[in-house]
Amino acid sequence: MGICAVMAWFGVQTLALRNSPTLFLAYWGVFFVLFVVVLYCVLLDLRYIRMQHALGERQAFQDILGDEKFRAALRQAQQEANQREVSEKNRNRP
Repeated sequence: MGICAVMAWFGVQTLALRNSPTLFLAYWGVFFVLFVVVLYCVLLDLRYIRMQHALGERQAFQDILGDEKFRAALRQAQQEANQREVSEKNRNRP
């Protein structure tokens, strides 16, 4: 990335690039290729970060719901909520 920045600065400052169309095209062609490579590396890095984030979320989910104590407590809370709902329906009947 630093090479692209130096090349951009150098390309603007150098008069030889302005005088020779062939040299100008070759220089900025190399710049463009390096710039595309940098953008590709950035995109790969973003994909890697997203993958690591997704794996971390998955691991956290497995750590929480993979615990048998937590799942048993969750089942028990669900059963109690269902029993309360049934008892409230029965109380509200005329």
